[in-house]
Amino acid sequence: MSMALTPPKTGQELLDLYAADLRSHLLEVAAGFDRIERAGGADASRLARLRQAAAIAVDGRPERARRLLEELSE
Repeated sequence: MSMALTPPKTGQELLDLYAADLRSHLLEVAAGFDRIERAGGADASRLARLRQAAAIAVDGRPERARRLLEELSE
């Protein structure tokens, strides 16, 4: 029995598929930063690294996942 290959999804199809999840995750990240900053007294260098990772996630350059993982693992 052979399996039919499905053509790759278009950018629009992927956006339609992932938009709600991405929106939810972005809201969660923003709320997390808000809570940490309101509470105060957080490790400034660790918070700066998280901000840098967030910037990588939206910088439009290739290989964001790899670069983000590298930023967080250093």
